Amino acid sequence: MKTLEELEAWLEENCYSFQELTIGHHFAPEGIVMERDGNSFNWCYSERGNKRVLKAFDTEQGLVDYAHAQLTADKWYRAHIIAFTFDEEKIKEISSLLEKDKIGYERNDIFNYSRGKRAYRIFVFGSDIKKTEHFKAEYMYV
Repeated sequence: MKTLEELEAWLEENCYSFQELTIGHHFAPEGIVMERDGNSFNWCYSERGNKRVLKAFDTEQGLVDYAHAQLTADKWYRAHIIAFTFDEEKIKEISSLLEKDKIGYERNDIFNYSRGKRAYRIFVFGSDIKKTEHFKAEYMYV
């Protein structure tokens, strides 16, 4: 890969989540931004409307190589949330379904999310989102 367009296409093909990635036609309200700014190619972080350049490169290839290394090293860039609920029985139910289908997942609970209530979340990674997208209708925000 030599260009941001090629990197973007690779990220799409490999089912990366664009929830926190801005590149090409993908825009995240907060998170990592990969962009060209004049003669500089930047790896940035954006939060609450404030963007900081974390690393600048003289070449597009330099940014692409750096971005690829950073993104492949962290599984959470491939994470897709398929369940968010306050109902522990629902989270056990979807966990059981995923285990039955031998789909890897990570459960990530948030203690004391709202007035003492625990929120339960399930994430799948990469291409497993293609096999589990339908779970969102039943297990997101229930």
